[in-house]
Amino acid sequence: MEAPSEARVLSAAFSAAARALRPSVVRIDVEIEHPRVSDRGEDDDDDMAPFFRHFFGQGMPNQAPGPQHGTGSGVVMDARGDIVTNRHVVSGANKVKVTLNDGREFTAKTLGTDAETDVAVIRLEKPPADLVAARLGDSEKLDVGEWVLAVGSPLGLDQTVTAGIVSGMGKVGRHVQMSGGRVRHYIQTDAKINPGNSGGPLVNLSAEVVGINTLINTGPGGAYGFAIPINQVRMVAGSLLKEGRVRYAYLGVLVGDIEGLDPNKKAQLPGVDHGVFVSQVTPGGPAGKAGMRAGDVITEIDGRKMEASGDVIDYVSSRAIGSRVSVSLVRDGKPQKIAVELGELPSVDARAGAPAQKLGLALQTLTPELAQSMGIERGTRGAVVAEVAAGGAAAAAGVHEGDVILEIDRQRITTAEEAANALGAHRSGGHLVRIRGATGTRFITLGSD
Repeated sequence: MEAPSEARVLSAAFSAAARALRPSVVRIDVEIEHPRVSDRGEDDDDDMAPFFRHFFGQGMPNQAPGPQHGTGSGVVMDARGDIVTNRHVVSGANKVKVTLNDGREFTAKTLGTDAETDVAVIRLEKPPADLVAARLGDSEKLDVGEWVLAVGSPLGLDQTVTAGIVSGMGKVGRHVQMSGGRVRHYIQTDAKINPGNSGGPLVNLSAEVVGINTLINTGPGGAYGFAIPINQVRMVAGSLLKEGRVRYAYLGVLVGDIEGLDPNKKAQLPGVDHGVFVSQVTPGGPAGKAGMRAGDVITEIDGRKMEASGDVIDYVSSRAIGSRVSVSLVRDGKPQKIAVELGELPSVDARAGAPAQKLGLALQTLTPELAQSMGIERGTRGAVVAEVAAGGAAAAAGVHEGDVILEIDRQRITTAEEAANALGAHRSGGHLVRIRGATGTRFITLGSD
């Protein structure tokens, strides 16, 4: 029985798109030496400490001496040998090997990484003359229901292709979290994505790259892959190639949606019908210098209504470093306006590394996906201890890798940044820390003066 003509046309379109992209998709193998907190350099990566590599397909946890190995995918951007991938694929790697579809192998170096979008650019040290760059599409023109292919090297296999549709598109928010704080939009697909596909392309049937695969979410409704829209990847990669980093404006606040607050906290916000709750103000940051306080509710910025925390991040990200914004807020039931000069977002190490490292530990925000991987309820919030330095204060207090910091000084902790800021604050007698570990929940004291 002959297949219907429509099926043959669709099959031919799949084959043509896969054939066109095959030379531009590479396998990336990395070697990562075991980092030690005591001698960590600025290029080491708290986000991919040995404890976490098991959950991201980059080898097993740190159980024996010797380097760790990981595998990911990437997309050739130009004939110079520039390749875009996920930051978590190459972070902390001291050796990077790139394998083309025809089996040729090349060494590469990392040109730049961006923790805020989980994007990285690497470059072949001796690119071949016949290197084929991928065609980049326009993710703004992508439609839900459109056929797409995911290309990469999942589970360490040679290049594979899976097909599916764009299952959803939208803004990152409470219900969809991406692996970078400045990834503001997502592409969701049911094309099969596995560990090792990270950094590989999501492709339309015109053989154009429309996204970079980055996350897998498995739950009662099935498994879905998420990709960073290529329009944002293109901008980030351009900055990494030009400056080796990406500069972002920031307000210096930790914000949350009002609808996500518990009823008791909502009841303490009279005169508020919409807005974004400020749970923490970064000491010495732009908002703090302008007089903003924890407990304020931001209702507008420059006259634009703020309905959700993502609205604040979106608007601030669109502004230039050093620009002034007018913030309308409600404090104790009374509306106010303050002017804030936006600063430059500090690096990950400056924001979340230094205070914790002084105590001999490295932290990672507990995301729902990571919680599920660790066998913890998805709704649990906190900061996971990724590494503990032998002989440090944290080790002496009985902190272990895999412990989750839930509270510091009776205040709930929801991110690694919150934990680092709290531990960095001066407190006579040390900080009271509530930790969840393998043996249950316990209290310890850290950072005694």
